[in-house]
This record gives sequence, C-alpha cells and structure tokens, in this order.
Amino acid sequence: MKNKNEKVMINLNKISLDKETILNETEKVIRRHGPDKANISDVAKSLKVSHAAIYRYYNGKAALWNAVTERWLTQLHASSNDILKEDSPADIKLCHLLENFAEAKRLSAINDPEMFANYLKLASNSMEVIEKAIEVGINRIEKVILQGIAEGIFFAESSHQTAKSVYLATHVFINPKTFEDPDRKQDIKSVINLLLKGLKNPN
Repeated sequence: MKNKNEKVMINLNKISLDKETILNETEKVIRRHGPDKANISDVAKSLKVSHAAIYRYYNGKAALWNAVTERWLTQLHASSNDILKEDSPADIKLCHLLENFAEAKRLSAINDPEMFANYLKLASNSMEVIEKAIEVGINRIEKVILQGIAEGIFFAESSHQTAKSVYLATHVFINPKTFEDPDRKQDIKSVINLLLKGLKNPN
C-alpha cells in the first residue's frame, strides 16, 4: 500500500503534466536515443508516467512526433520574424530572409543533429507538418514582396504565386546534400541576386 508521500508525488506528477512538458521531454528523448530508436515508452518512462497519461494529450507516436517537430521548426525559424520587423528596404530584407531560411537548416544539422534527423525522417513519412512549415515560409516571403510592391521596387501580378516561386527557387539549399558544397555561399548569393533582378523588372 502506498503511503501519503507517494500519493502526493503521483498527484503532483499528474498536475504538472501538460503538452509543453511532454514536448520538452520528447525532444530530450530524441536527442538521447536518436529518432530511429526513440519511442513513447521512453518519453513515459522519463516523465515517470504511464502510456495512458501521454495518450490523453497525443493520440499515438505520430501525433506526438508531428507536434514536437512542428514546434522545433517554429523555433528554428523564429529569427525570420525578427527580419520581417527590420527597418530596411524590401530587397535587403528579402535577401536576409532567404539567407536565413537556407542557413537555419544547415546550422541545425550541425548544432542539433538528432532533431534535424528527426525532421528528415518525418519529411519522408508525413508531409502534413512539412507542408505547414512551407506555407509559413511562403507567407513570410509574400509579406516582403508586398512591402517591395508598396515601395515601388518589386513588380508582381500575384504576390502569393511569386512568393511561392521564390521559395521553390531557394528550397534546394535546405537539402543536406548542399551543406558541404564549397560553392554553397556563392550559389545562394547568385540565386538571390537573380531573383531580386526578376522582382525589380517591371516587364
């Protein structure tokens, strides 16, 4: 029979368990075991709760892994929101934004390899979270394009379609195969400069 102290600890664990706590622990588990070996059992064990406690918040591993990856992507690209707030012309801002998009993934592969590997694994199995992240990126590019149109330096019939085209043109630089390319930085600059020339062309 459990004593009062044990019951209090159980109750406290139940009270403290929430989505944020689960996501934080899941990231730790993925970093500890790697994306191929980590599972819900590891998360539950680390939190000292049952599987059922996790399932109250996330309906299985796929839902939990999607949520943790979505949050990781949001945090990864948080700095792009700061770029949108820059007091600078749209062409300079777009250059900064596209460079940020390209470098964020490369740096994460170096500084947070397990979570980056988890992102790649999810991208090959479930596109829901990835498509949402892509749409967020396109929307941020569109905001800068709209600024450029208002400033009279960008020309586009459809700001959203143009933003999508810009995103797709630079999407190749988030491919891990490009990370070690010695010409990577120059290639990024060349593509961005080409895109800027196109946006500034009124014809």
